[in-house]
Amino acid sequence: MKFSTLKATALAAILQTTSASPMRGRIGLPKVLATTTTAHGQTLDWILPESQTDGEIAQPPPPPLQKRDPHATQAMVRALLGDTTQGPNGTVPILRPSSNTKAVKRLPTKEDDERSPKVNAADASNAGKHWYATTGQNVLNRGGKARYSLFKAFTEKDSDFSLLQTAVFRGNVPRAGSNPVTQTVEAGWINYPDQVGAPHLFTFFTTNGYGAAGDHLGCWNTDCAGWVQVDKDIHPGLTFSLSTIGGTQYDLEIGYLLYGGNWWLWCLDRYIGYYPGSLFSKGVKAADTLADHGEIIEFYGEIFNGEDALTTTDMGSGEWPKTGLGKSAYIRNIQYYDKDGIARNYNGNDQLIVSDSQRYDLVTDWSQDTNFGSHFFLGGPGAGGKVNA
Repeated sequence: MKFSTLKATALAAILQTTSASPMRGRIGLPKVLATTTTAHGQTLDWILPESQTDGEIAQPPPPPLQKRDPHATQAMVRALLGDTTQGPNGTVPILRPSSNTKAVKRLPTKEDDERSPKVNAADASNAGKHWYATTGQNVLNRGGKARYSLFKAFTEKDSDFSLLQTAVFRGNVPRAGSNPVTQTVEAGWINYPDQVGAPHLFTFFTTNGYGAAGDHLGCWNTDCAGWVQVDKDIHPGLTFSLSTIGGTQYDLEIGYLLYGGNWWLWCLDRYIGYYPGSLFSKGVKAADTLADHGEIIEFYGEIFNGEDALTTTDMGSGEWPKTGLGKSAYIRNIQYYDKDGIARNYNGNDQLIVSDSQRYDLVTDWSQDTNFGSHFFLGGPGAGGKVNA
């Protein structure tokens, strides 16, 4: 198995004001000023930031009040980010989506837990199944954050994916012309060869309960209109330095913050873009939607099974969580933001779900007794119990 690691903190908080409208249409982007190819074979279209919206680009939140040695921070950025592809001055990169059919995403549910009689690992076909190692807290929130270890998870098929992520969501949201839906903003670290050849940062959103994908409705990364890119270096689909089992360990801070009516994504050391709150409140009151706050925040690992047989795709590094630091993947220093935007310690016991502990598992610690804060180790080698096979 090939391994890699990075830090990702997904944070989200809500300060309700007017939000910018996303660009209409993803295909045939206006004002594509340049196209480049990265070292990993990704195609980037470079556009003017303002071409993504009908108005002005929203103002980002103030940077977090964290006392860091600026020299140490710069060294960390260089180590994790390396040399990035650059476009013309004043432009931002938009990842051109692959032509491969993407997996249908969804949230974990209680029915996914191995203790539920609805989960049957002996089904004739496992194609399309999702396998989880999940934590979650039922709490009114303005988002949350964490640091993610970023290993390169082995995937048996290019159609499989293995991810570590956060999801901020709200259920029973009224939607014009339909039944109530669940709305989410999601982000994390994924290995998904059918999406991008190398492990990478990803984002996802849904306004309609994982219904039809499309512009302003929901999709991965920049596969449709919705995400507004503002940073010139870090973007959904970007790869980072990787950790190795028993070797150098990297982790990446990723976090969503609902600020100014928009869900801003923090990654590494900056805000890189946002999902406008207007995506979630079309035709209904913003206060009744994810544009106003989240009700549950989860941090978890997920495997998508792209073949009939039980997949041997690894979660995290592929090592079991009991092997601990240096071997197992983790999500650490987890916090959520309360309705006043104050960071609170996370306790994920409300939504503990493990689909099959013979293949993937987790070990939690919400005690705050170490410099990992609220955290958990997670992972496993998939079917057969062999790492990288």
